[in-house]
Amino acid sequence: MSDLEFHRRLSALERRLSKLEDGYKELDNVVDPKGWIGEAFELLERDIDEVKQKLNEVDGKIDVILQHLTGMNKS
Repeated sequence: MSDLEFHRRLSALERRLSKLEDGYKELDNVVDPKGWIGEAFELLERDIDEVKQKLNEVDGKIDVILQHLTGMNKS
């Protein structure tokens, strides 16, 4: 095997190894809870908390309206 052929094969192996390393890093970021999936769940949880807060505000307003209309307290 000539030096040129050896270096070509070595370069090809280095490229393949680099692709494998990049793929591993990408999988690690996807599976890792601190990666983008974990971040997506955190953002979803924040959105849900905001919706719950708004529903609680609406529920409180409905209670006030019902108390006003009926003259009865919830308790």
